[in-house]
Amino acid sequence: MRAGILMSVIISLIIGLLIGYSIPSIQHAQQVTKSTTPQTLSIITASLYAQLFREAGKELGINVVVTGMGSVQAARQVILNPSGYSIYASIDPYILTSLLYPSNITSWYIAIAKDQMVIAYSPNMPKPLLNVVNNLTETEKRALSEGNYTEAMVITREFLNLIFSNATFNLAHEYGAYAVGTSNPNTDPEGYRALMVLQLTGIYWGLGRNYYTDLFNYANSTGNVYEVLAGSELFGPLETGKVWFDIAIYKSSAESAGLPYFPLPPQVNLGDPAYSNYYSEAYVTIVVNGQSLVVRGAPIQLALTIPDQAPNKVLAEELIIYLITPSGQELMRSLGITPLTPAIFYGNVSGAPPLIRILVNSPLLKYGG
Repeated sequence: MRAGILMSVIISLIIGLLIGYSIPSIQHAQQVTKSTTPQTLSIITASLYAQLFREAGKELGINVVVTGMGSVQAARQVILNPSGYSIYASIDPYILTSLLYPSNITSWYIAIAKDQMVIAYSPNMPKPLLNVVNNLTETEKRALSEGNYTEAMVITREFLNLIFSNATFNLAHEYGAYAVGTSNPNTDPEGYRALMVLQLTGIYWGLGRNYYTDLFNYANSTGNVYEVLAGSELFGPLETGKVWFDIAIYKSSAESAGLPYFPLPPQVNLGDPAYSNYYSEAYVTIVVNGQSLVVRGAPIQLALTIPDQAPNKVLAEELIIYLITPSGQELMRSLGITPLTPAIFYGNVSGAPPLIRILVNSPLLKYGG
């Protein structure tokens, strides 16, 4: 039964691509792939994308079991148990290529979405401070909407100076709160990207790469930093006011959690490919399995792969293909995720499953090298 369904999918895709009606054919193929009998698919992913895979599974009639954690921590799990997961999803492709490629877990990935960093803040911090934060946020939004990135960088500097001021630290102590929250860079890319945002701001202003990271380290030494393993663990503390500022968080994460946030200019938000060379000036050394790994700044992408020893590869392939179709992209948008259209295939095409290989260099999936 399943083989017949897959053959229908392949035929629909090939015909659609050949005659130039790829979108209707793909949408028809999505309907064909829905199964009347739920089957189980094990996925390990960055925590903030857990809901995406659960919802995609519902659309396809697949019982999806999601393990959510920081992408670095998740990669370690896949290396330890290469046949335990059908899909690995990382918010940083570099983690995939630097850890899973050398371990012969996989040799390819598909980038399906992009994101950018923002600074989330608590709606329950003291009112006078919240008023200042809200005013700066509105001023920043206005500058960005007008394309005045120079002014936006001025406001960003003012915002960071407010966060890392002794006045904010002292006030946080008075309220029994933490001024700053972050995730551990050794387990979660959100953690090292937060440090990259600080580095890029320091570089932009000629203050030095470590200017704001030194302020962050000072905050940590004075008990003003609350650290978690994965960024999603900060949602509750931010909402209640236990933590006042998340340095920094993915925009999609902040929006899906309903948290107010301060937007960042493209020079420092790691979301604009036009600034790729500048982003690479930021770098953080993390420790993975006792080994040091230098990670450089790059535009943020959500990357998916199917490990070579994965169970249920056919189901995994179906789910990934669904996510790169218009229906899957619409699902991403509904969850605050910005899809890449088309998605981008990287790595060894011959190492990918057959249906994905067919789609490379189609209107749905371009080859990125």
